[in-house]
Amino acid sequence: MPYVSRVTAYTHLTPHDLQPPGEPEVFFEPADTETGVWVATDLLPPGGGGTVLDLGSGSGAAAAAMARAGAARVHGIDSGEQTLRYAHTRYASSPGDGRVTFARGDFALMSAAQLLATAPGPLPRPLVVTSNPAYVPLPPDAGRARPSISGGADGLKWAGPIAGHARALGADLGLTLGSYSTPRRAVAVCTEAGYRIAAVTLCPLPLGDFTRRHPERVLALEEAGEAVLWRRGPDPLAYFIVGLACRRAEGGGRPAGAEELMDLLHSAARSTTTRLENLDAPGETPCPWPVRVLDLPRASARHHW
Repeated sequence: MPYVSRVTAYTHLTPHDLQPPGEPEVFFEPADTETGVWVATDLLPPGGGGTVLDLGSGSGAAAAAMARAGAARVHGIDSGEQTLRYAHTRYASSPGDGRVTFARGDFALMSAAQLLATAPGPLPRPLVVTSNPAYVPLPPDAGRARPSISGGADGLKWAGPIAGHARALGADLGLTLGSYSTPRRAVAVCTEAGYRIAAVTLCPLPLGDFTRRHPERVLALEEAGEAVLWRRGPDPLAYFIVGLACRRAEGGGRPAGAEELMDLLHSAARSTTTRLENLDAPGETPCPWPVRVLDLPRASARHHW
């Protein structure tokens, strides 16, 4: 294994961010949000600067945290009316500042130029495109019941448009998904768009209540070897949030990716504690990237709609 770092507390989200929104259509999953911010920090220039374009920006907590972490600008785009109202009220910068802004739009239906046009003014380079999209593989009927978490049959419904926008904008790419969201295919999507993995963040998390009640697709993907669940930890059934910080690939050759990530996830799944101690075990398959483990306190609430 390469150097494995561990974080044992929320670093980017504040107590203000960890308060449940109390709005029926505002997604709240602190571990996912914290992971996505770490991914962005892996891609931002050292010392700060640049812009994050956050697709599916949700509550806005991630956007505000990315600005605190050093981004010169963060612009979030989300399709939910209630979500945008909440993000504007709680997290948008004052008009005179403008570091954190939000706009309504369905990024899957927009061109890269249309995305940029939603921002109030030009976005400073370098540009990073990030997203923590809905990624749970659910059958169609279950997916319609929980749009905030449904990622289609393989969990990657949104990954193609996200990677395509990053490529069109000449941006680096941060993508957060689940270890049951066909991670091998997720890496292939990024590779096909011209990206290589630069760093990985892992955070163990129990399956949500709705996913536990509708596990058909998740279990089928696990049986097919396309998903990794964590069955040896303190929870009966859990998974890993997987944060992929991806750089634009330079030169030829095959970027390290799909099989290396699957080996990493299977190694993590042999652990028995939330520190994912097996990543330090001798004899494990070497991993080509730095790995960060988020061993976070259990959130007081999770809200999916």
